[in-house]
This record gives sequence, structure tokens and C-alpha cells, in this order.
Amino acid sequence: MEQYMDAALFIETEQGRKLRDLVVGNPYGTTVSNIEFERFVSNQEPFPEGGRHVVIAGTLSEIKKVLDMARHGDFSVGIIPLPSQKDLILCYDLPPDADGAVERALRRNTRGIDLIYCNGQIVLFKARVGRVPLLDSPVKGNLFKAVYRAAKRLIGMRLLGFDFTARGKGRLVTAASGCMIIQHHTGTMASKLISHDSSLTDGMISLVISAPLSLFNYMKLVLGILTGTPSRKRIAGTTGLIKSPELHIGCDAGLEVVIDDEGHTKTPVHARAVKKAVRVNIGSRLAGDTASSPEDQELFLTRNLPLGKEVVRAKNRVVPFFAYASEERFKALFSALNDDARINSIYLMLMVLSTLLASVGLYLNSGSVIIGAMLIAPLMAPIVSLAMGFLRGNTRLIRASLLKIIIGIGLALMCSALLAWLLPYDPVTLEMQARLNPSLLDLTVAFIAGIAGAYTKSFKEIIQSLAGVAIAVALVPPLAVAGIGLGRVDLYFFAQAFLLFFTNFIGIVLAASLTFRFLGYSPVIRDKRGLAMIFGLMCLIAVPLWFSYDRIVDTHHFERAWRQERFLVNDKYIIVKKAKVMNLKEKMVITMEILGRDRLTRHDMSQLKDKIQRYYSKKIEIRANIIYIL
Repeated sequence: MEQYMDAALFIETEQGRKLRDLVVGNPYGTTVSNIEFERFVSNQEPFPEGGRHVVIAGTLSEIKKVLDMARHGDFSVGIIPLPSQKDLILCYDLPPDADGAVERALRRNTRGIDLIYCNGQIVLFKARVGRVPLLDSPVKGNLFKAVYRAAKRLIGMRLLGFDFTARGKGRLVTAASGCMIIQHHTGTMASKLISHDSSLTDGMISLVISAPLSLFNYMKLVLGILTGTPSRKRIAGTTGLIKSPELHIGCDAGLEVVIDDEGHTKTPVHARAVKKAVRVNIGSRLAGDTASSPEDQELFLTRNLPLGKEVVRAKNRVVPFFAYASEERFKALFSALNDDARINSIYLMLMVLSTLLASVGLYLNSGSVIIGAMLIAPLMAPIVSLAMGFLRGNTRLIRASLLKIIIGIGLALMCSALLAWLLPYDPVTLEMQARLNPSLLDLTVAFIAGIAGAYTKSFKEIIQSLAGVAIAVALVPPLAVAGIGLGRVDLYFFAQAFLLFFTNFIGIVLAASLTFRFLGYSPVIRDKRGLAMIFGLMCLIAVPLWFSYDRIVDTHHFERAWRQERFLVNDKYIIVKKAKVMNLKEKMVITMEILGRDRLTRHDMSQLKDKIQRYYSKKIEIRANIIYIL
């Protein structure tokens, strides 16, 4: 059962005067006397006998004044929020209706809470320095309006030089668009970043620092806040978090500091937290939090912020749409890509083994053997390194990657050609035929695989997926088929298969470069000539690929048209149940399954061939499986 104050003092303000009768005539047995706000702050009246508790409903500045007096005067405070003070309701978990708020304000179970001072002014909810678009927007407000306002503030946003000094952690020099001091409050987007590690009684200032290296990263951050779950172990990307009982905030530019959307001051800012400075009637949810608040420990989560040379590069520049990934920030990735561009004995051995394995699989018409060759093929890594080299204009990386790729191609062609020359027969298996007619679909596969290759290389946790990408794009099998064509001195065989490899190569390089750009590894495409050349080559190879694709579509239509087609040959009905058309150098091979009731002779089959030949200008060869219907 709730217990209430024996006596209380109601401080009348202009806006809270209409609540006087409700408070004074309360049904909870509390004797309430009233006093004008001006009289109370200028010459504090004696408290009524039986208690040192005041109740106030007024503006935020009036409430702050009373809280500051309570800190020094040793009395408790009951706050009745006005209907428009939604932040106050959220911050202290107060009832939004007047009756419920009065009941809460007169309860006996007050709780000690912290007060945060910013240049001498109390911060109830937040103090904003600089630009933190959308992070300072209310969670439950109109999201579309908030996004629109934030988008306008994003235009021309710059990172400024900031220095932060925490009492127990030392000094941090970085570049940021702004920062925000947050009191325990669930009403803003930024508060969701630290709600798991915030309390009204921890004696700490929570400072969220916004340092987006790109607008794209900033939008990712906001999307993550809206859809994600905060982690106690880490802070979201492009942001930092400092928790300390005392903070100094300096900025190269004199910035305005907006406190609770009302008060104003300017940088530099000295902020301090006074632990359990006042006793306030807060909501039951927060009362439970104060009983089990986090340990009083300082935090300095700043690894996502620009540091060292990055500060000089990012400071006083308009935030680009895509970030610039410095060598320092992504040292591990760039080191791995440089290693991938170096030739070593392992690479040479794997190229030989994967090519021989793929060639044997092609002769055996074994898909599983060919997949095994794809798994051990090492060509994907230097191609991804080449893509990064083109993006960042790194000539050393481009030359090393190209040399490694060319040597790999030469080894693959030589090994497969030698095997074809040594073997005594020249079959054209289905696995070989599948790599002789590249089309725009193959270019699409290469482009998607290039995106996947760059993405998996960028994140250690999914690096194992690179093997799957290598299988999807299949770089070595087309090279093996091309080498077999060289061994047989069949230039058509070589050209068609090598066109497929070159299609894969160009598609991967262009897609991986654009993906690295999208992921923020360069603010601009440095080597525009190199990527323009790659794009031009892709357009050139798209021409024969388009014709090949067009041929495939026509062939598919023919194959569908022939299904259940009846041909009358020498008074005998022949039904084509299945048909598969394959283009070779000088002829087309049609493999079909046909149904017939009468015995078919060689002459009958010759007549059937003549009828089908009319569909094609190229000479055809028919391989038929005849099924007789009884």
C-alpha cells in the first residue's frame, strides 16, 4: 500500500497555478500549503510542520531552479509535468494525466538521482553540441518529419576538431560533427545507443560523439538504431561513447550548446555529475533501476572515431557520401590484399593442380571433380586485389596483381594444353560444351560474384564464403577448356572458352571495385582511366555475349516448339519428346529423344534431318535416342 507525505509545499508558477486546487485538495491525506515561485526562490519560506517536500508544475527552467535549490536545501521534490512536457514524462517515468501526476508527486518513496551540470546549467535530458542529425530526434515523434529535418542538416555537414578530457581517462583529440550529453532518457534516437548502460544514479555523464566519415555510414547508423539491439560490449559505428563524472569539451570552432532544447551556452563546456544530488518522486520503473544501477565505472569507447592522421584528413571538410578508408583504419584488409597480389610457390602449385584436376574432370564429364578444382583454384584472390588497386589508384598493387594473374593464366593454359596433347582421343563432353557458349547471363554471374568476393574479403567473419564465390564464378574450368583447345589446335574451342574466362575476369574486377567503393574504401575512384578501360572492355565483350544470348533464346524457343512436335517422314509419324541444341565451331549438335510406332530406317532419319536443317543455316548433326511405342 502506497504511503504519502504528511505535509508538502506547492510552488505556484504561472503555468502550474491551475493545478493548485487539485494538489491542495488531494485525497491522500497530505496537508499542502502553497507559495508563489518568486517568493520561494528569493526568500525560502519555512516548510510546513511534518515534512520537507515541495511539489512543482512549471517550465523546465523553473523546475531546474527548484532542483538546484533542493540539492543545497535538503528537501525532496515532486514534479507534476505539464501536458506539453513529454520529455519530462519520459525521463522520470511520470504519469501524463494530472490526477496520476499529483498522486505520484505526493508519495513518500522519493529516490536520490544524479544532477548533471553543463557550464553551471542543469541538464535534465540532453545537451547538444554541433550537428547530430536525427540522433537528437524523439523516438515517438513523426519519423518522416524528423528524417526530413535531419536530411536538411546533413547537407554541408563538416567534421570539426574536438578535444574531450575525461577526469580519469585523459584527453582525446578527434574530428566529429557534434556530440550530445544524455541523461537517463529513452526519448531520443541517441539514447537507444546507451540505454543498456545508463542510470539516474551512476554518477556519470554519458556523452555520445557523432563522427560520420560518410553520409552513407551515418544513414547505416540511424537504420541500425531503428532496427537493432544495443550491445553492452561495443558502440555503433561512426560514434563514440565517453562516461565520466567530469568532462571538458573543447572545439576548434565556437559552437552553441543547446540544453534541453531551451537553454543555451557555448563551447568550451565543463560538465560534471553530482551523484544522488536530489530526491525526486520518479516512476516505479526507474525506481527499480536506481536500486540496481550499473557500477560506477568510466568508459572510453572511441575506436570508431577518427584518430591520428585521420583527424587531419577529415577535419573541416564536408562529409562525403562515401567514406575514405585510410590505411590505418583498414590495415588488416589492405595487408591481406597486398599479400594476395604476391606470387609464391603455393599459388603456382595450386594453379597447376587445380588446372589438371579441372581438365581431367572435363574429360571425365564429372561435375564433382570440376567443383573440386574450383575449390582449390587461387585466382579469385589476386583479381579482388586488382579491383582494389584500380579503385585506389595503387599502381604497385595493380602491377603485382596483374603479373600474378597473367602467370596463373599462362600456367593454366600450358598445363591443360599439354594434357590435351598427350591424351590419344578428343572428346567434346557436355562439361566442355557448357563452357563454349558464354552469354550475358555469364557476365551477370561474374558481376554478382565480384560483389560477393569484395564483400567477403572485407569482413573477417565471412571470409570462408570466398570458396563459395570461387565455385559460383568458375574461373579455372574455362581456362582449362581454352587450354584443351590450344592442345588440339582448335582456335574456336580456345576462343569461346577464353571469352568466358575473360567475361568472368572483367565482371569480377568491375563489380569488386564498385563494391569496395560502396563499402567506403575510397572517397573517389582514383584511377578513373583504369576502371574506364575495364568498363570499355566489358562493353566490348558484351556484344558477342549478346549475340550468344540471343542465339540461346532462339534455341530455347526451338527446343520448346519441338516438344511433342509431330514430323511426318515417309508416312511415319515421329514425335520429338526432348531436344537439346549445342553450338560447335562448324556445326550444331542436336541431341533428341524421339518416339515412334514404326521402325525407323537410316533413310527415315535422313529425311528427318533434312526437315530440321531448314531451321538453321549452320550444318547440323543429330544424335537421336529412339523409343518405340507399342
